Amino acid sequence: MKRAVGGPGEHDEEVELVRVSGKIAAAPILAALTANGIAARVRGEAVAELYGLTLDGMGEVTIFVRAEQANEARELLKAADLGKLRLGDEPPGEKETGG
Repeated sequence: MKRAVGGPGEHDEEVELVRVSGKIAAAPILAALTANGIAARVRGEAVAELYGLTLDGMGEVTIFVRAEQANEARELLKAADLGKLRLGDEPPGEKETGG
């Protein structure tokens, strides 16, 4: 699903990346995306916030990313599913130097 993104760069489009059960499940995904420079946002059911429900699709949230970052975001999720995603203190590309 594609949608127009408002605000600066209003012509950017976003695509659905993944649906998860609630904002708690979405939080680590958003953190990983953001840490890797991928802009993302969550859209979800208000019932989860009101009642804390994530039952039979109620409380489901969808994570959207910019269309131009979708492939990178999918690869990041795939790496996480395979256990290859590592979060550390060093920014990507920096190596620890001995001293």
